[in-house]
Amino acid sequence: MKFSLALIALFCVSAINAKAIKEPSPFVQAIVNFVEGLVKNVEKNIPDWDASASLEKNVLTVVDKPLESGVFPGWKPDATIKDNLVNALESYIRSLKIQNFDETKTVAENANVVVADFLNSIPFPSWIPKENIQKQIVDNLLAALKNIKVAGFDVNKSVDDDVVAWVDASIAGSKVDPSATLEDAVNAAVKNALAQVKLPGFSPSKTLEENVAEILENLLPF
Repeated sequence: MKFSLALIALFCVSAINAKAIKEPSPFVQAIVNFVEGLVKNVEKNIPDWDASASLEKNVLTVVDKPLESGVFPGWKPDATIKDNLVNALESYIRSLKIQNFDETKTVAENANVVVADFLNSIPFPSWIPKENIQKQIVDNLLAALKNIKVAGFDVNKSVDDDVVAWVDASIAGSKVDPSATLEDAVNAAVKNALAQVKLPGFSPSKTLEENVAEILENLLPF
């Protein structure tokens, strides 16, 4: 196993020196394969999730089920759609229990700790400079996030503040008829929110696994 990792790392160093590659390097592919395995395990534990369906279809299914049954966690019938969506999204983020993630800190700060924890979960050979890799991934990620044209969204603001900005923009851009049902209004806002994600390789019409793989291929610095 250690010998295999050393070979992968050697390919990685060669890829960095070459710099001109159209296909993912063997090292990147190894990381992508590792993460895809994690994604598959996560998907198995999400009720009503279809791993072969698009991300948009799955997200709408996850949202619609509790709306239809009237048991959406934290949903208050007398509150506005905006307040409910903000509460629901913030509650969902907290429920993920991402190690060292703090929604009261900035997106940039959280990106740094989440990427560090992610890299620590991968069995790198000891001589691979993970700190440099971490910095490059975070830089690539923040550069991509800065391309998101959502009023009020800023990587230097807290996650909570950016959630509010995202929900505001999603509702404003959904153009829902005032007489629309709650389900239609929420679905329109969710679709618009997904459409505003501008990470390289991301598409709501792809599966979660495909999105994770292509985003990683674009963010990893090899």
